Amino acid sequence: MTEPRRDDAGEGEETSDDEESRERRAPADAFAALSDPLRVSILRELSVHHRTSDEAAIGFADLRRRVGVRDSGRFRYHLNELRDGFVEKGDGGYRLTHAGVQVVAAILAGTYTAAVSMGPTELESDCPVCGRPAVATCEDGRCRVTCENDHALFQWSVPPNATADATLPAVVDLAELLAFQAIEQSLAGVCPQCYDPIETEIVVDGAPHPIFRAVCDTCGAQIVGPASFCLLVDPDVTAFCRRHGLTLREDHVWELPFVRDDEAVTVVDEEPLRLAFDIPLEGESMSVTVDARGHVTAVETAGDE
Repeated sequence: MTEPRRDDAGEGEETSDDEESRERRAPADAFAALSDPLRVSILRELSVHHRTSDEAAIGFADLRRRVGVRDSGRFRYHLNELRDGFVEKGDGGYRLTHAGVQVVAAILAGTYTAAVSMGPTELESDCPVCGRPAVATCEDGRCRVTCENDHALFQWSVPPNATADATLPAVVDLAELLAFQAIEQSLAGVCPQCYDPIETEIVVDGAPHPIFRAVCDTCGAQIVGPASFCLLVDPDVTAFCRRHGLTLREDHVWELPFVRDDEAVTVVDEEPLRLAFDIPLEGESMSVTVDARGHVTAVETAGDE
């Protein structure tokens, strides 16, 4: 039998301690594991090693020295509290799990950036409802676009660090990009926040116009917007709009005619639910059929006679 490798006098690598019988942490336990500043420091140092070293893992003693804790017993206790959920032990020492990488990214995104309040700032765009200039603000990580008549045009969350050195128009562009990505992921059945399965639906009852909605049962992430959101990531709709001078990634979401025009969508069938969108652009029209989950099922184009 080999002895545990000694990195310091009187200090050895931790041996396996009932690892096979450990169960997956409950969400409350996962949050509790992050409650101590020392554990956050451990995660941060593991992240630094992850980014800067060719070695996948780091040894116990080296990690302890980097964190700056003299008491190896105290350090081992807090390191163990991060095991399974955020840290794993493999060949050569310790490394972050996928969840650990995500948690560190979230912590760093908010730690080094003070709360930023931006705007109001007029954008080079007009409200499609009243024709007044679109106005953007960003507070508490939420980018919002309205006009002086308070018509709600767009809103989406952005990470705090993204606003640190950016102009407000750039923050709006980022928010729209994040919205596109989240809509595309949710329609593919993947939660854009936690990557667990997510279900999408079109809601017509009790709403003034059809609504696209996705709610994750795992993390609670929600995507709510007009049903036309489903068209924003469809390749046929994208190609049709580009052919007529509209680029879904360069023009603002609220400028697209099918997003704000409630008359562009019709409920074709109620059981099962089917919607039809009519998109007329410069002498050509596209008819798009969407099912109850928000998936595009049929596309037809025709020239105006």
